[in-house]
Amino acid sequence: MKDKNFNYCKSLTEYRREKTVAIDIGGVPLGGGSPIRIQSMTDTDTLNTDATVEQIIRIIKAGADYVRIAVK
Repeated sequence: MKDKNFNYCKSLTEYRREKTVAIDIGGVPLGGGSPIRIQSMTDTDTLNTDATVEQIIRIIKAGADYVRIAVK
């Protein structure tokens, strides 16, 4: 049974990427035909610069393409 509110996913068993426009973030393309990117976000107190930078380095070494930081 099809649910009209659940139409963003054509199939629950098949993988399909939506066509998007590529953008460039710091020299790393996102979207378009680019590979799927891995991202993460820091959870340190951004006033603690050393801890935040150390966490960014660990995230990048773990394989992330992008690291997001929220600052008040």
